Amino acid sequence: MLFKNSFEQNPALHYVYEHLQLTSNLGRHYLLNLPFCTDAEVLEREFDLVDTMVAILQNEAYRTKITHIRNHLHQINDIRPTLATLADDRVLDDIQLFEIKKTAILTRKIADDLKTIECESFPLANMDAVVAMLDPEHTNIPHFYIYSAYDHELAMWRERIENAKSVAEAEEYRFQAQKVEDRIRTQLSQQLMPYGKSIADNLDMLAHFDLVLAKARLALEWKACRPAIGQHSALTQMMNPEVDSALKERGKAFQPIDIRFGNESVLITGANMAGKSVLLKTVSLAQYLFQFGFFIPAAQATLAIVDEVISSIGDQQSATSGLSSFAVEILTIDRIIKAGRQGHKVLALVDELARTTNPEEGKILVGNYLRLAEKLNITTLVTTHYSGISTTCRRLRVKGLQLKENQAITVGNIHDYMDYSLVETDADEVPMEAFNIARLFGVDAELLADR
Repeated sequence: MLFKNSFEQNPALHYVYEHLQLTSNLGRHYLLNLPFCTDAEVLEREFDLVDTMVAILQNEAYRTKITHIRNHLHQINDIRPTLATLADDRVLDDIQLFEIKKTAILTRKIADDLKTIECESFPLANMDAVVAMLDPEHTNIPHFYIYSAYDHELAMWRERIENAKSVAEAEEYRFQAQKVEDRIRTQLSQQLMPYGKSIADNLDMLAHFDLVLAKARLALEWKACRPAIGQHSALTQMMNPEVDSALKERGKAFQPIDIRFGNESVLITGANMAGKSVLLKTVSLAQYLFQFGFFIPAAQATLAIVDEVISSIGDQQSATSGLSSFAVEILTIDRIIKAGRQGHKVLALVDELARTTNPEEGKILVGNYLRLAEKLNITTLVTTHYSGISTTCRRLRVKGLQLKENQAITVGNIHDYMDYSLVETDADEVPMEAFNIARLFGVDAELLADR
């Protein structure tokens, strides 16, 4: 899976994409085509780069140079189509030659700035020869035309054009000059061919640098930590930046989450409004960020590498599939089971399984799924409202509503009395707080009658 294909699986990644301070189109293209990484060595190298960049950003002495680099990066375009023309042994036009010259000059400036901030992780191929070819007048300005300095004959014809005594004479000299210009373009294209790969490699290196810089800026903004790679997952004080931002707009704060889980089935219970869905979405986001090489918005994070993350969370189901919500849900569960049978290492996040069917069938489905996930070594977190689910799996409960006497609860302040932390439990009974919450809101008493 590529990053650009992951938005449907976890919409919060689109929020991440929008908040990344990428400087160039190169960086955006690089990120969108970044693969979901399952190689521990590759991830560690990426985390090393982000770590180094965080330290550079925290060094006040480098602030001006970082600004220079970002300004130069902003001016670099994706000239791969031009490089493809060059690789095909075709003659470049003046615009294409300008693109190469501009890229080479800016790359050289960035390379010089990277040395001054002691950033050696992004080595750029030397562009002096390319600049010399396309800048015979040594202006070091990203502008190009066929300079008279390229050829004495061209200089002669241009001088004659200037001194022509008639339009016809000037046109004849211009025709001769154009023939020389065409020859020079052919020569330049041939001379540049050996440098095409180096220029393309530099573009990739600059795109990667842009992304690592953006990752480091985001890590500082979110106070994110470098994740450790382990056999089990443990997240301490984990945040959901999107939900946190929305809560802050209402004068509230996101309660950080602590959770640990291994290669096991975990059943999570809790009352309505207890944040179970947000918990699953936040775990999903952390896993995706981890395997796309980002730091994690948490105080500490250890995560196990998985082959894929599969989520069945209500508002992430396709509204355009033409299927009922139960059909979409059960097909997703079947996909999880098939992946497990194929030996894939899966993190499966299932919210309120079978919530749209009758409770008796629902409880059977939940219990069967948990047992099958254990059998197939699928790591799964499942939330439920159902009590009486017969399973030996690990159980967690969201603490939920914490009230003291004489506290006035309203729709606006109930968040202040919810405790979203998780506790281990052996009970198979789900807290029954729906009526209590409704009563606190002053809902019609007859609606809430016991019989």
